[in-house]
Amino acid sequence: METKHHTLKDGRILAYAEFGKPDGVPVFYAHGGPGSRLEGALFHAEALERGYRFIATDRPGMGESTFLENRKLLDYPKDLEELADALNIGKFGVMGWSGGGAHTTVCAYALPERLLFNITCAGYTNFSELPNAEKYLESKADQVAVGLSKSHPRLFKMFFDLMNFSEKVAPEATYDAFMKKLCPSDKEISAQPEFKALFLNDQREAFKQGAQGVTTDAAVHYMDWGFSLSEIQCRLHVFHGTADHMVPFEFGLNLEQNVPDCILHRLEDQGHLFPYKYMDAIFDAADEEIKG
Repeated sequence: METKHHTLKDGRILAYAEFGKPDGVPVFYAHGGPGSRLEGALFHAEALERGYRFIATDRPGMGESTFLENRKLLDYPKDLEELADALNIGKFGVMGWSGGGAHTTVCAYALPERLLFNITCAGYTNFSELPNAEKYLESKADQVAVGLSKSHPRLFKMFFDLMNFSEKVAPEATYDAFMKKLCPSDKEISAQPEFKALFLNDQREAFKQGAQGVTTDAAVHYMDWGFSLSEIQCRLHVFHGTADHMVPFEFGLNLEQNVPDCILHRLEDQGHLFPYKYMDAIFDAADEEIKG
């Protein structure tokens, strides 16, 4: 895997890596949070077989992409459009998982004329359109963090400073402690050596520049997105597990209820890591959109 770098108009560096078929149908992938471009490797085999050029970017402050102050979700499609233009890509698909889900969803509002399809997996909804959205988060720490992100940003950052420290000092123990909280289907996936190895590398790369980029990436999910979900006119495919302990299934339901053209793929008894074993279903949705 080769890491490539594109200089954006504002002087920032946008790092990315390509997987799948080099001359295939282009897809821009948004990694989880924390995460990095390395996550794209999970989709390489399926993208190659299906004929997709899978382009995974590092979001600002993670991996090798330059940090961006006061970032909003709508900054993501701007960066993608610049990169697509630089690569001479006209239309493309977008796909995102977990923390990359909301970043992908907003592309349906910002770039509808350029999208071949829009697929989100276990992503967030617009908190301003789901009253008391944080109450659905299973972890009390996560619930508290939502409020801290707005009222005490320095304390909020401490969550990720601690995560950064634990990832560096005791990555194996951190991984094991994290995975113990997951549902049975996720535990089965997390026990697979190849998944664990890629996950640990991905987390290490996410914190390559420290915790600031990861902190901002989390905080943008709790802000108003800057538009109403009802304004999205592009079809949105939402995949979400009913047993997700990290990003509540209620977030997927909220998207289905508020986005005019939304197809919710309800995955019974599946948790947060389902894309690892549901590649067929995810890429089937992409194939169907391409065929029209």
